[in-house]
Amino acid sequence: MMAAQMEQSAGNFSAGPSRIPDAVRALVAQDLLDLDGSGIGCLEHSHRGEVFDEVLNQTERLVRSVLDVPDAFEVLFLQGGATQQFSMIPMNFGTDTPSVHTNTGIWTAKAIRAAQQFGPTKIIFDGSDNKFRTLPEPTNLLIPQDASFLHTCANNTVMGTQWPSLPHAPKEIPHLCDMSSEITSRRIEWGDLDMVYAGCQKNLGVAGTVLVIIKKELLAKSNAPTPFNYQEHADASSRLNTPPTFGIAVMRRMLEWVQTQGGVKGMAEASQRRSKMIYDAIDATNGFWRPHASPKCRSVMNITWHGPTSNAELDFLQKASEIGFSGLKGHRSLGGLRASVYNAADEVACRKLAELIQSSASDSK
Repeated sequence: MMAAQMEQSAGNFSAGPSRIPDAVRALVAQDLLDLDGSGIGCLEHSHRGEVFDEVLNQTERLVRSVLDVPDAFEVLFLQGGATQQFSMIPMNFGTDTPSVHTNTGIWTAKAIRAAQQFGPTKIIFDGSDNKFRTLPEPTNLLIPQDASFLHTCANNTVMGTQWPSLPHAPKEIPHLCDMSSEITSRRIEWGDLDMVYAGCQKNLGVAGTVLVIIKKELLAKSNAPTPFNYQEHADASSRLNTPPTFGIAVMRRMLEWVQTQGGVKGMAEASQRRSKMIYDAIDATNGFWRPHASPKCRSVMNITWHGPTSNAELDFLQKASEIGFSGLKGHRSLGGLRASVYNAADEVACRKLAELIQSSASDSK
């Protein structure tokens, strides 16, 4: 039974919660029963006990090592998903001057609506008119010198776009970036960022856990009620309330696995390799399958495409299901098809998906 489940997971292309590597699942299964030889499972340990202390410390060390986090940044483990940060950010750092946003998809639109509840906002790029197919050249963006902060999303899971390089904010403007769907998949330029946050259910484990990496200088400006105040969470070592202990335990195993795969560099190379074979297959159908995103900003994490008709897409999904693939239906707001190939994506499954893309186009001619 366990072996069968392991094999079936290889064809999971879900956008999140997403696939977890087999090696990590095996370790997590062990941690559920006995965390680090304590005789108590990770679901049962006190978040203030010595065993979990060490899990938390190890996980922070791994975050700093894997992501090369500078000492000027604090690492926090929070609850609530990345969406909660959409409100926490303006609660803590909003001022009477506008926060600045690039609207590149559904998640940035949600972040903008959240920010509007706490203060003025200014949108310096809005991709909605083009169905979010493109991203602007970062150097062409006009960022006001007096903005309270700049908010961006590095990778857009629904639309399948990704910034090749992020915008550069003026030095005095904090740049806060949602990296939920690409964290650990490529190198972070820390000199251009003041806060990075990520829901962990795509590249770092399970839902309900949020990684926040925030510059201490910005952290000191936190100005929100206690449950939502970043500084208070930092002062409490991520234990202002009971943290997502299970999610943190899984994150530790995921980060250890990333290290065994060559770290962020290895993840970036694998991401490029997997996404290229799928995009190449789509392009080789000569327009039968059409990528949604512009070639210059195609995501290596979330590959989105459409067929000539909805029936062709349904037929593809049926064929995919028959060979054990799942999670390929596009987001309800965009339709079409989507393959999410996060760090744990199986390369053999990606190759088989590419073959199916090409053969399904040939069969329809």
